[in-house]
Amino acid sequence: MQSIHKDREKGVGMKTNSKKLEEIRKENPFRVPENYFEHFNQEIMNRLPEKDFFVPRTVSLWDKAKPWVYMAAMFLGLYFTIQFLTTRTGTQQTPSAAIQEPLIAPEANQYWSNASVSEDEFYQYLEDQLVEDNYYDYIYEEMSTATNM
Repeated sequence: MQSIHKDREKGVGMKTNSKKLEEIRKENPFRVPENYFEHFNQEIMNRLPEKDFFVPRTVSLWDKAKPWVYMAAMFLGLYFTIQFLTTRTGTQQTPSAAIQEPLIAPEANQYWSNASVSEDEFYQYLEDQLVEDNYYDYIYEEMSTATNM
């Protein structure tokens, strides 16, 4: 082991390696045949398989319009289904007329049009209803049981 370390210190092995590298660098190890790149494209094209030519298929007018016709039929079916489901049985009304017509009986509509109640009277009525129906007692009992738990 010591002899290897002494040789390294002297640089004996390095000199022999550098001589070999100098010899290799002087020569070009790669050679290209003459006229290789002149005929390169032609050789590649000769190696490729022949390409088959397919005649494009002609598409008829019906094949082009078919998706649009199907979509229009779908929307028409959807429209008639909605029309059928929204009209009332026994009457021939359009859906917009059915929405605009109130569902309250005419007598009740006439009564409420003549009634005039102030805001204070309305709140007093609500408070009276709460007292009569014992809602205050019910809420108080629920609150007291919730805090005891």
